[in-house]
Amino acid sequence: MARKGKSSGKIALKLALVMGVVCLLGGLIAAVAVITNLSPSVSDGDSVKKAWLVGLLLAAVVGALGAVAGWVVGGQFGTRLTDLGLAVSKLGRGGTEVKVRSSGDDEIGALGRGLQFLATDLAKLLGEHEKGGGTLVSMDPQVKQLRDKVVPQQLTGIDGYEVDGSLAAGSRGGLDYFDLVRAEGESGTGTCYLVSGEGNSAMTVVACRMARDELHRALAAGAVPRKALAHANKVLKQTLPAGCCARATLLQLGPDGAKLYQAGARTPLLICQRGEVLELAAEGIALGLDDGPVFEKSIRPQEIQMSPGTRLVLCNDTALRTHGFLDLLRQHSPRHTAMFMNMVLGSLEQDAGADGLREDLVLLTAKKAGQA
Repeated sequence: MARKGKSSGKIALKLALVMGVVCLLGGLIAAVAVITNLSPSVSDGDSVKKAWLVGLLLAAVVGALGAVAGWVVGGQFGTRLTDLGLAVSKLGRGGTEVKVRSSGDDEIGALGRGLQFLATDLAKLLGEHEKGGGTLVSMDPQVKQLRDKVVPQQLTGIDGYEVDGSLAAGSRGGLDYFDLVRAEGESGTGTCYLVSGEGNSAMTVVACRMARDELHRALAAGAVPRKALAHANKVLKQTLPAGCCARATLLQLGPDGAKLYQAGARTPLLICQRGEVLELAAEGIALGLDDGPVFEKSIRPQEIQMSPGTRLVLCNDTALRTHGFLDLLRQHSPRHTAMFMNMVLGSLEQDAGADGLREDLVLLTAKKAGQA
């Protein structure tokens, strides 16, 4: 069963403000109309002033009551929508035991009942598939072992930054490689990378691993990110069949800031600063699709100014699809990086419920040292 969700209150706040303002204006208009019509027949000036005071007070009371009513109604709508969001999120993570709360005969109730029908049919379909001897789509254990052997348990440190990266395992596995390569002889400079597959075929596995190996080798040899990407692209194009490719995101960290490179990657870099999460993307085509000239021209990096306390987050598609991920970044970004990773990944795994995460979730982060 999808657990009871707690609304963030954004809908309630907006509705409370709108109803409060509307009721206040309505009360003021009514007070002005009544007092204006009655004041010519009243000769006592003090009585007119008192009437205006009472009218304004009543308008304020009506506005406050309208705001309270808007808050209550908005909170109810927000909670029901949050429950539906949690149910959809659990379905997306592969959960089959989903019970949707669908009280009411309005549009939200109808949406909840439709979602419950979908969850029930999906659970029945999966059950019949398993009884018939079928298996759910998942990563081959040997492919997972191949990937896990090169995934670091701890990233290399970079002077001036708090860096960390981790993989939360899912039931279906995944095909994402990540690491950080520090520039030889430069303790304050390094490059994080995240390599992902394009599709789920056997050649995707080969392309993804080959892209990771070539990128890592080039970076370790001292190549800058652009040259490392060009080298990996050339090897993949010459070695693999036409159409096979891989996606890569590289984040170069240095004393003066950071620079983002992306080749075919659609997952943006997330910038956490002052309670906000901003998205930044760079341009570039996937590795292995072009002989070289078009690929190198397509690479357009993005520079990032890093002030103390600014946190950069790289993640795979699974993380961005997970309900509440961005809210967790906003909430825990100011913390020390070790605590940040524990809180974010721990919350995501807890919210996944008994079924756990459906796919592997990768999270890399770099925070500029110092006070914000």
